[in-house]
Amino acid sequence: MTAARRRAGTLATLAVVAAVAAACGPVRADEPPVAAPRLLVPEPVFDFGTAEQGSKVEHVFRVQNPGTALLRIDHVKTSCDCLAGMASAPDVPPGGEGRVNVILDTTRIAGRTTKVITVYGNDPAVPAASLTLTGQVMADLVAEPTALYLGKIRRGERAQREVRIVAGRPNATYEVTYVEKTNPLLHATVEKLPDGTGQRVVVELDPDAPLGRFNDQLTLHTTSLREPTMTVPVFASIEGDVVVLPPQVTFGVARAGATAERELWVRNRGTKPLALKGVEVPDRVVSYDVSTVTEGQEWKITLRLRDRLPPGKIEDRVVIFTDHPDESRVVVPLYAIVRDARGRS
Repeated sequence: MTAARRRAGTLATLAVVAAVAAACGPVRADEPPVAAPRLLVPEPVFDFGTAEQGSKVEHVFRVQNPGTALLRIDHVKTSCDCLAGMASAPDVPPGGEGRVNVILDTTRIAGRTTKVITVYGNDPAVPAASLTLTGQVMADLVAEPTALYLGKIRRGERAQREVRIVAGRPNATYEVTYVEKTNPLLHATVEKLPDGTGQRVVVELDPDAPLGRFNDQLTLHTTSLREPTMTVPVFASIEGDVVVLPPQVTFGVARAGATAERELWVRNRGTKPLALKGVEVPDRVVSYDVSTVTEGQEWKITLRLRDRLPPGKIEDRVVIFTDHPDESRVVVPLYAIVRDARGRS
């Protein structure tokens, strides 16, 4: 291509850009930027050092708004029921500062712990911020883990896990003497760890456990006068040929009038074809559609939240009916929190 042709092409491109700019109109340099709040936590992590088990740890986190509009703290969510968090005021003006008061109850905590509080606001760039409490909770004995999840177990299979019991203080010699349980399907034995650092409780679930969620707890009796007993929750999910994923339907926080949709997948893990006979839902809460993915093997259930629900908490269920001789009825929990259009429950 000659130099003359290249110059001509460049001039033509510039002419097109100029025409588009003229059509869009001039850019006004004096237009003010859009006002927006900002959610900023200058010190999001607090290490409380050490605390005696059973005590309460309190801390105040600062929440700043360096933005140009009102920051509204919508709600505060904690990671466990041992934690409580509350904002001192729901609104933080531009350039102002709010507080989130946090209390940690260490009654059921031992050893190193980290707990998280999530603050939700109306900052379009950062709608949520995490606040973290961390430290060491002193106890005579520490169970690891503090709650035992046996996992998703196929019915008929044997599930075995262990809980390690170690000293929670330097040079402590306390130990577990025996384990008490209430469910005959749960078995537990206490053994010394090979390296001499503590004990382990070997936990086993009977393969004949019924389908569904399994929940129980072990009571560990110890030689500690301060902590004569320790409790360890044990839970599992016993699955058969019919599997529903996810195991529960959670819509989370939904605005009234907004569209919210979730999917359930029903799968056949057996050797024989399965028939989906029907679905039962709370009609006042959701509508649903069923589509076949693979005949006799897999289905998709689409659930849609009704758009005129009153604000509040929803706890209900979806029931799935099949022709399986042992799993003709599968129950799936359903949860939602509905807020009005302004975001207040």
